[in-house]
Amino acid sequence: MRLRRLVTVAVLATALAGSTATASSADPKTDPDRNYLTDTKYEAVAFGMSRQQVEAVIGTQPNCSAIGAGGALVCWAKNQFVDQTASFTFNASDQLVRKEKDYAFAYAWYTYDLPRTMTKVQYEQEFAVGDTLAEVDAVVAGTACTDIWAERPGYPSSDGWKTMIRCTGTVDESYPEIEFFFTDGVLTSKTYSSRDDAG
Repeated sequence: MRLRRLVTVAVLATALAGSTATASSADPKTDPDRNYLTDTKYEAVAFGMSRQQVEAVIGTQPNCSAIGAGGALVCWAKNQFVDQTASFTFNASDQLVRKEKDYAFAYAWYTYDLPRTMTKVQYEQEFAVGDTLAEVDAVVAGTACTDIWAERPGYPSSDGWKTMIRCTGTVDESYPEIEFFFTDGVLTSKTYSSRDDAG
């Protein structure tokens, strides 16, 4: 009887050890976006970071490559479009001074359930050269807009800081592209282009 108990205990111990080994050897869950640049990673990249710091933020998996010696770092993003990339440019001191989304990457960031309420009339009447970035942001909030690029050419100085915001207009106007250009947080120019305006 004692022998039977010892055998039973040994079998149970072996079974438990086996199940524990199986559980511990299971592959951890992987991040489905680890091979791509995402909006979260892009936003986490800050001006003044070195190339090495930017690469650390983006991670080791995304497909990135440098264009020329000391050139911009270009990384692939994940969406349904082709040629979806973002680029990061560094100065001679290896400090990030510009980051930019290409058209496809930026376009995929638009939230499709947001109302595209910006019409040509609104573009003409609600935005004027001299408006601040905060004022424009307040008006375009909730529409399909995103910052396409931002740069600080004189980093670490913030003087001459520039950015551009692109918005998609209404379907009634053939989805026009509306762009706002800022220097030092002030609107310096704006453009509106639509197939309806052609000819």
